[in-house]
Amino acid sequence: MSHYSRIFAVLFLFFFTVSLSAQEKFIINYLPGEKFKVIEKHDMSKRINGKYVGYIYREVRGIFEVTPAQGKASGFEGKYYVLEEMKRNTLNVAQKIDAVTDAKFSIAPDGQYIVADSAAFPLLRSFPAFPSKKLVPGDNWQAYGTRVVEPKRDGVYTRVKFYCDYTYKGEGNLNGVPCDIIQAQYAMRYKRGQDVYGDPNLSDISGKHMVTIYYDADRMRPLFSRDSVEETYTFADGSVETYKGFILTFYDMITTLPHTEVVKKLEDELEEKKIEDVVIEKRDEGVAITLNKIHFLPDQAVIRTDDLPRLEKLAESLKTIPDRTFLVVGHTAEWGTVESQVSLSIDRAKAIVDYLSKKGIPAERFIYQGRGSTEPVAINDTEEGRIQNRRVEIIILED
Repeated sequence: MSHYSRIFAVLFLFFFTVSLSAQEKFIINYLPGEKFKVIEKHDMSKRINGKYVGYIYREVRGIFEVTPAQGKASGFEGKYYVLEEMKRNTLNVAQKIDAVTDAKFSIAPDGQYIVADSAAFPLLRSFPAFPSKKLVPGDNWQAYGTRVVEPKRDGVYTRVKFYCDYTYKGEGNLNGVPCDIIQAQYAMRYKRGQDVYGDPNLSDISGKHMVTIYYDADRMRPLFSRDSVEETYTFADGSVETYKGFILTFYDMITTLPHTEVVKKLEDELEEKKIEDVVIEKRDEGVAITLNKIHFLPDQAVIRTDDLPRLEKLAESLKTIPDRTFLVVGHTAEWGTVESQVSLSIDRAKAIVDYLSKKGIPAERFIYQGRGSTEPVAINDTEEGRIQNRRVEIIILED
């Protein structure tokens, strides 16, 4: 954080500390330069036209840096990682990424969000929101919020505005952390066309949410929420999808990844272990390790045996990086169809994940993605260029 940013942060904190006399502790406060993440875990039973089709787990992770914003708001810039839906009994495995989306928004001290009307993320906005008065147990208030839904998992998002009823229940704790407890409930009501950017095939939404919110008064921000959900979606073709379950939302600060220190440490280890054709660099999202000239069997996601010693040495180095998530990205040369390139790059990223997991890194620390030939580092007109484009990146995320 720069000298001026620190001055701004001190003034920002001073302002809100003084303001507590009017609103007490129920304000939302983030300081510029902080790193922050929100993780939503959806655990739902799903029915189509009344027929039970399974219990579905989905996860969305947002990773942000807090930036100065206009007025008294806090700005957020970062990415959302949308992970593939999977059956409930396949938890604690590496998860495939369905989408990565940039996000930029602001949060006012009362919890209201300032975000573009057409934006798909954040999925939950202006929630929780607080009145500008001191709260005592039993106090009740109302505020508008927005939930963004994507029932078909097809990249088409619909924004649903709701009116939420809140009740302050008083002080409590969550896993030993002192916090304040708020109960909230709201109904989901939507008719086709209410969101001009929404899914034109979505005719109707009905449902309800019952939410318990744990608010960290010391840090002046939400800590955790548990949302019991019942929702029904009706589509233009007459089909009906029903979801019942819960959404767990975790809000947490991120200890900044010491990029320079991590890069130097990994470079020293690679030199000591004589691991060749590896490039390490700092990026906005973390520290990237690029495995160049990684060899697979032709048109397959099978790692050639002569590359396994290199990966085994790399696994030992990755074990020294605690807690962080590893994003593994597969890349291919421009050969064949776009669909086949993406599919092959996903499978090869997964093959790397599987091997590193076998060498002792927990599978749940990995997420993976294939980008096909969309990010070439060399021309595809020569065999040497295609070899350079066939690579795998392991990114130590800033989370």
